[in-house]
Amino acid sequence: TDTGIIDTSDTAVTDTAVVDTSDTAVVATRSIADLAVGDLVITELIKNPDAILDGVGEWFEIYNPGATDVNLDGLIVRDAGSDSFTVSGTVIVPAGGYAVFGTNADILVNGGVTVDYDYPVFSLGNADDEVILDNGVIIIDEVYYDSGATFPAVTGASLSLDPASTDAVSNDDGLNWCAGQTPYGDGDLGTPGAANDSCAPPVDTSDTGVY
Repeated sequence: TDTGIIDTSDTAVTDTAVVDTSDTAVVATRSIADLAVGDLVITELIKNPDAILDGVGEWFEIYNPGATDVNLDGLIVRDAGSDSFTVSGTVIVPAGGYAVFGTNADILVNGGVTVDYDYPVFSLGNADDEVILDNGVIIIDEVYYDSGATFPAVTGASLSLDPASTDAVSNDDGLNWCAGQTPYGDGDLGTPGAANDSCAPPVDTSDTGVY
């Protein structure tokens, strides 16, 4: 029998599918054993701070030019003589980023430097010395610096690698280094943990009006 009543109820099943937008991709971290020559670059060091004593204020900086974070656990840092230490524990230097190693991690006494790893026994000579990064199989990077022959003679400022020369070949040449220019912490000059200032001389754009 036709009752004349139209059933307007919608019996369609609503689509309840849930889209998972979480990113489950795992970002790989390379270990020291995975590295090749040039996968870490020494970019800055202060061997003779002026605002603080050498024994608490020395530091050096490592740059990761790659696209993947690196865990520095197990990295051997040494000179060409008897000074050396091995990184113990997780220390991540991010892709395109920096890690700072210092003789003291306390910013209240080390000149105001944020240190990612403080080393127990290692010193940077004020004249000639070396910083060598080694994974036990290969030398990843090394810098043999002097004090005025090719590298700048500096006190109270870092030895700073020009940003245009940030690779493990160019940093062998002292002409690609200059004195740090930006004050940090207690007043020494350098850019620990950040990009270095350019070593190119500033361009004088002043117009003297004399022709």
